[in-house]
Amino acid sequence: MNEEQLSRKAFFAKLKEKITDDRCVICVEVAYNIAKEAHRRQVRDDGERYFEHVRAAAWIVLTETNITDQLRITILVCSALLHDLMEDTFVARRKHLAFIFDQLSPDITTVAWELTKQKKKDKRKTWRKLLNSHRAPTKLVKAADRLHNLRTLSACSRKKIRKQIKETRTIILPWLRETTLVEPACDNKEIMSLADKIVIEIERLEAFLDSTRKRK
Repeated sequence: MNEEQLSRKAFFAKLKEKITDDRCVICVEVAYNIAKEAHRRQVRDDGERYFEHVRAAAWIVLTETNITDQLRITILVCSALLHDLMEDTFVARRKHLAFIFDQLSPDITTVAWELTKQKKKDKRKTWRKLLNSHRAPTKLVKAADRLHNLRTLSACSRKKIRKQIKETRTIILPWLRETTLVEPACDNKEIMSLADKIVIEIERLEAFLDSTRKRK
């Protein structure tokens, strides 16, 4: 099953293959519901519900990493579901995320906040906040986020595809590959695995751009 074919039932069936702790499952359910409601009126450039993207990012960290620790999986999945909440929505304010999730792990709030986009005029602040982070969960979720974006870019304009490729090559991949300060260090292998998949998607998109240019 790929990310686009997901349903709530399938998502939680896969989750429960890795997580048996009821507190962790409930935490993911809360994050899932918050994300679905927060993105309710948003659509992506291809017309798909925006929630499908954050659910797909969570699916990637759930199915394309080999992390087995239940708490770490919970942190990753919750953070992936919450990673694109806009700063001016109720649930994206850090104190509200902390109130909801910190009893299980404050890392959920921290990672989600490090990945939450600022308002458009503060894009440099968003990048600075992200690139200053050396948390493995932050890097893993961002890698999953970018991987899904690249996998679904073919329907977008050539200009947007080129922009995403350049941004990924010059900013995101060097940051992902800087592993000397990553905590916990045991996740470096998982980060590198997703980074390698990102490179594959970049090469696929470059081939796509080249082939469509030649047909014109």
